Amino acid sequence: MIFDWLDLSSHFSNNQIKAFFSYKSFPSQGLEGRRDFVNQTGFDENTIIIPKQIHSKNVVLQYKAGEINGVDGVFTFNPDLVCSIQVADCMPIFFSHLTENKFGLIHVGWRGLVDGIIYESIRLLDNNGLNIDEFEIIIGPSIQSCCFEVKNDIIKNFEKEFVKKINENKFKVNLQAIAISQLKNFNYDTEKIKVISDCTFCNPKKYHSFRRDGKDSGRMIGILGIQ
Repeated sequence: MIFDWLDLSSHFSNNQIKAFFSYKSFPSQGLEGRRDFVNQTGFDENTIIIPKQIHSKNVVLQYKAGEINGVDGVFTFNPDLVCSIQVADCMPIFFSHLTENKFGLIHVGWRGLVDGIIYESIRLLDNNGLNIDEFEIIIGPSIQSCCFEVKNDIIKNFEKEFVKKINENKFKVNLQAIAISQLKNFNYDTEKIKVISDCTFCNPKKYHSFRRDGKDSGRMIGILGIQ
């Protein structure tokens, strides 16, 4: 059977954790799309945590389903809930505890990355008695360094080691490498990171891309929960 989504679950040691990421071929969008996606992948639509994303560094620990305003990352220690996000080039980053049913999912665009959403996620876990090294991480399909181009007005936000100069006003940036570097700053064992190397911009048949398609772009859905 051919599915309209990518099953990432096998990359996690905890075999109860299920992680899915929709392809462009998945027919639904918006809130209806999330409910359809959750139902089709074996979860219950009444258990979804739905962050109303704003390209921020805001993350929350959530114990009940429903919409949350102004956040770009959700964690839960409630095994009955399902974390969700939507993306169209930004990185979906999945977190799964190695042995316990504790997990999270964050939406990481370049703004959130620079502002510190990964640091905020680590701080949230630390404030709840957990170390980031207790988690495995998947960086899902997203725009890669082959296609993420910025100009002089943006390039100042990135360290030089992650930037390739194309000309005087065009640069390419490796967002995935920046994310990994930020995790390494906390002595995180990067062997526990799985990067899905698919570029959303490069694969128009497979993925939506806001940078490629602009306001007409759809969104992919990421979900993470226990089954």
